[in-house]
Amino acid sequence: FLILVVLAFIMIRDNFFPHKIIGIVHNNQNISDIKIAIEDNRATVNDIDTSRMDLDMCKRKIDSCDGVIFAGGNDFDPDLYGGDRSLVETYSREDDDKCLSILDYCIGLQKPILGICRGMQLINIYYGGSLYDDIAKQFSDKICHRNKDNTLAYHDISISPDTRLMKIAKSDRLEVNSYHHEGIKDLGDGLTVSARSDDGLIEAIENPYYPYMVGVQWHPEINYEENDLSKRLLKDFIKNSDAGKN
Repeated sequence: FLILVVLAFIMIRDNFFPHKIIGIVHNNQNISDIKIAIEDNRATVNDIDTSRMDLDMCKRKIDSCDGVIFAGGNDFDPDLYGGDRSLVETYSREDDDKCLSILDYCIGLQKPILGICRGMQLINIYYGGSLYDDIAKQFSDKICHRNKDNTLAYHDISISPDTRLMKIAKSDRLEVNSYHHEGIKDLGDGLTVSARSDDGLIEAIENPYYPYMVGVQWHPEINYEENDLSKRLLKDFIKNSDAGKN
C-alpha cells in the first residue's frame, strides 16, 4: 500500500508539477557543478554549448527553456567596450557576439536570466556598460579577486537594501568566492548595483525593469552545498523561471 501511495505521489508530482528546464549558455566550460545545483532543485538542464552550436541551434534550445543561466568563462574582446587589449587574457570575438545575440534573444522572449561571473559582465556590456580589463592594474589591489595561482579567493560583499538580492540573502553582508580579473567599470543603462566588495567593485547587478535579471560576480555553483546564499540564489532563480509562460 505504501509503495502504491509513493508511486501515485510521484506520478501526480511529475504530471501536474513538471520539472522546469534551465538552459546553461557556455563555451565548452565544465558545467557539472551548475548541473548538480539545478537538478537539486528538481529542474532539468538544457546544455547550450556555444563552441559546438551555431546561433540558430542555440536559439532553438532557448525556446524550450523556462530560464537561462549565462555561465562563467573567458574574457571579452575589449573592442566591445573600449578596453585595453594588452590587459585581457583568452577571448573570442565570435563567441562574444554569439552570446550577446543569445542574450538579446532571451530578452525578446522575456526569459528569466541569471548571469554568473562572465555572464554578469555580458549583461553589463549588452546594456552599454564597460569593464576593467585588469582590476588590480586599473582599479585597486586592495582586495584579491583571484589568487595568483589561479585559485579561488574569498572576500566579503555588502548587499544594497531594497534589492532582490537583499530579499534572497536576508543579510546585508556576506562572504563570497572570487575568481576573476575583469570587473564592471561603467554600469550599463537601466541596471542597478545590488552588491559591492569592500574596495568598491561591483559584485552583483539587477535589472529592475525586467521580470527577472540578476548578475553575480561570484560562482554560486562552486560552494552550493555549504553556502546558504548560493542555495537561496539558485532556488530563487529556478522558482521564478516560469514554466510554460515563455
